[in-house]
Amino acid sequence: METVKSCLMEKTKLLKDNLITTPKLEARLLLAKAINKNLNWTYLNLEKKISKKKLSKYEILIEKKLKKFPTAYLLGYKEFYSMNFKVNKNTLIPRPETEIIIEEIKKNFQNKKKFSVLDLGTGTGCILLSILREFKNARGIGVDKYLETIKMANINSKKNNLLKRAKFITSDWNQKNFFKKILNLNKKFNNHEKFDLVVSNPPYLLKNEMKNLMPEVTYEPKGSLYDYKDGLSFYKRVLPKINSILSKNSYVYFEINPKSLKNIEKICKNNNFHDFQYIDDFSGKKRFVLINN
Repeated sequence: METVKSCLMEKTKLLKDNLITTPKLEARLLLAKAINKNLNWTYLNLEKKISKKKLSKYEILIEKKLKKFPTAYLLGYKEFYSMNFKVNKNTLIPRPETEIIIEEIKKNFQNKKKFSVLDLGTGTGCILLSILREFKNARGIGVDKYLETIKMANINSKKNNLLKRAKFITSDWNQKNFFKKILNLNKKFNNHEKFDLVVSNPPYLLKNEMKNLMPEVTYEPKGSLYDYKDGLSFYKRVLPKINSILSKNSYVYFEINPKSLKNIEKICKNNNFHDFQYIDDFSGKKRFVLINN
């Protein structure tokens, strides 16, 4: 029987030889998953023997990793803003850079007593649920057009004890009565006429970017990355209508493609949004647009 130590040494070398980034950590994370233990256990029990059954599970995980399968999907979860979110092939994997939105929202909403939030294209629900955890008097609605994705958002809401303040629905912002439907739901669920905050990380990649994705990203849902047009469909559809659902002195935070800045600016100005600013990501690229209504 192999030990924890021998397994880790062997698989770390295998992952490293196949150019997997952070091979030591990957080998340890996947071993912890295979034997159903936490990461600390693998450090404290190096001489423990691993059963054939669990070793077989580990081999399967390693094989998938060698094919550049995302670690978050293999583990079944991803950390975002110090919270754990369940993920699967139906959800985009939360990115660290998206956490910037939460930090920026905290600056503008720290004195707000109660407010309602709308999250468009909610995915795992990570943005909305992180906001609700930070603001105990906020309530919000998360929208996604895929039922399987909404199921995961609901699981994450329950997991983080936010079911009473978060509502997730399947709907499509391209539908004719979408904005009217959302307003009616907001009145029922949040007891608010309109939304004080609208957030979104919509599909914004360009066609040529889709051809050059990192191998891991190719496993993620294409519809969450790309709109099959010009990467601007969301902004063209939502910004002309968004005033109808915004309260006075509200805020809009949308993640954007830094390569589409000129087009985003044009869409904003064409819809009489002149009071907007860009927010940089960790690499200094303009990754978010903030609109103050």
